[in-house]
Amino acid sequence: MLKQLPPQLSGLLINLCEAGRLFIEEYESKKTRMQAIADELVESSNNLKVVQNSLNKARLHGAVVEGVGIVTVGLAAAFLPAPGKLALCITGGMVAICGVIWALTANATKAMTEIMSIIKIEDLGKEIMQIIELLKGLLVDIKTVSRELEEKSSSLMTPTRNQAKTGLMKTEELQQLLKQTATLSEKSKEVVDGTLNTLRQVKELLDFIITLTSNTLTAEEDAKLRDFITDSALLCENTVLEFARMRNTLRDYEEMQA
Repeated sequence: MLKQLPPQLSGLLINLCEAGRLFIEEYESKKTRMQAIADELVESSNNLKVVQNSLNKARLHGAVVEGVGIVTVGLAAAFLPAPGKLALCITGGMVAICGVIWALTANATKAMTEIMSIIKIEDLGKEIMQIIELLKGLLVDIKTVSRELEEKSSSLMTPTRNQAKTGLMKTEELQQLLKQTATLSEKSKEVVDGTLNTLRQVKELLDFIITLTSNTLTAEEDAKLRDFITDSALLCENTVLEFARMRNTLRDYEEMQA
């Protein structure tokens, strides 16, 4: 259709197809990693839940005792193999202390697991935001150019004397371009809005992580963190799907203009 378009439209169409090509290339190179990050966020959420449940069960077998001496023993025990923990109990000569050691061991293990998980989650969140921001930027370009092309195509729908004389565009061809471009413009806007929601949710997750200052999380913090992670993972998965649909829409649009 390029040869049939007036210059003010053909230039925009070339720019739009180029922006679409760049988006498709970037999406294809990043889609596997995006899906992997979403899967890892779901796994991290499930792991945090398991750790919290394990600690609650451990506490049933021994009260958590405060005090530097006992806490030090518990933290040390966290990094001992099972025989070492047993020997520590026997050496202490107090069977009752075993329950405390096991509970503190669980607590120390929970702390280490949470710290490692939170660092991993933070890294994943930053990485997925970078990928989405890049693709969103290309989508904004597509939305802007398609909207401009749509508006200019629409303005040419009313025949003028010059158009009638030069025959630059048949009415049905212009109508076809207008319809196709309007669909692309609307779809790009929809996906851009979706990416903004995803970015907002992931940012809330990262902001919440910054507020976590203690070595271990409370039950309330655990639950809130899991909710943030789960919501972010779901939105990331949905964004991957929306990007795939956008890729297909761009391919169809380019084929129609060929």
